Amino acid sequence: MIQFLRFDSSTIEESRFSIISGRDSVLFFVKRAVYLLLFVYSTLFLAVAIPFVKTPFVPIYFLGGCATAVLVMRIVNYVALFVRYRNGGIIVTKEGLELRERGATIRIPAADITYLERTFVGNVLIRQKYAKTSFPFMLLPEDDREKFLALFQDMAPRRSVLLRKIWDFVDAIVVALVLAVHIIQYIIQAYYIPTGSMEDTLKVGDHLFVEKITYGPVVPQMIGMQKPVHLSCLGIRKIRRGDIVIFRPPHDEDKDYIKRCIAVPGDRFEIKEGAVFINEKKTEEPYVKGVTKPFNFGPTRQNEIEGVVPPGKVIVMGDNRENSQDSRFFGYLDIERVKGKAFILYWNTRQVFKLDFSRFGLIR
Repeated sequence: MIQFLRFDSSTIEESRFSIISGRDSVLFFVKRAVYLLLFVYSTLFLAVAIPFVKTPFVPIYFLGGCATAVLVMRIVNYVALFVRYRNGGIIVTKEGLELRERGATIRIPAADITYLERTFVGNVLIRQKYAKTSFPFMLLPEDDREKFLALFQDMAPRRSVLLRKIWDFVDAIVVALVLAVHIIQYIIQAYYIPTGSMEDTLKVGDHLFVEKITYGPVVPQMIGMQKPVHLSCLGIRKIRRGDIVIFRPPHDEDKDYIKRCIAVPGDRFEIKEGAVFINEKKTEEPYVKGVTKPFNFGPTRQNEIEGVVPPGKVIVMGDNRENSQDSRFFGYLDIERVKGKAFILYWNTRQVFKLDFSRFGLIR
């Protein structure tokens, strides 16, 4: 229970409170319906989008399910009591309480009131010697709620303050978590480079930000979805040759790779003479380390990529051409698998300790 209140006739001032109606009641229930949808969406989203969690996150489903169940319970309670108290309200006097229901009036003498109990479903439970009556406290206008509570004495003020602080803390943490995960999923995310496949553009130990606005957001695969959805229509532009991108390779769903886009849909791609040819023209690649060979790392050549790049596909390769598991291994990459574009290099421990900041900045 949230709060216990004492009815003290000596401090009571006669007050009248009416249940919300008209436009206010419509807005009240619309807000609760939106909250419910957001709870459900946030639960499904967090369970698959929290960083480093690659399988359904059972605790998130459990906690989100519990919170959603409580919210549904509250909404059902509001609807039932709104029908019961429609166009009614409550009158507080020194003599007691008068509840005006739809078509009836309930009078509770002050002598019969033991205490009032504010419950987690949003009601005020009026405890009497031999009965109890529930009143929809949350269906009062917001300003009236504070005035109503101020008429009674809090029986455990420290407890009320503690519960309020706990609620504010939990609420802030949950909101911050949801916002942070949405920012990571749709706007910007930090990455660490563990291998040398992009040397010398990106080195082992580099920390960088990847922005996810240029190509449009990718909605993660939630319950009821067959695959992630790439909303390219919300992007600034399409992927281009030379872009350094983060993506999920088709052979490893649990890892993110970072490579450079070499060819886009419609390009005629070929590797010969130790270099890349696009549309029969040799591509100048000053960033390449080593010789470009048309090999792949697999046992067969089933992922052959030479020829015209199909629609919806791109070819990606590491700048360190002799040490990179890229399209020469897993074949064409679906554009929908691209998560974002490398943006800023902001940290490399070895270079920072040497006071070398020459590589830090925009990634090209």
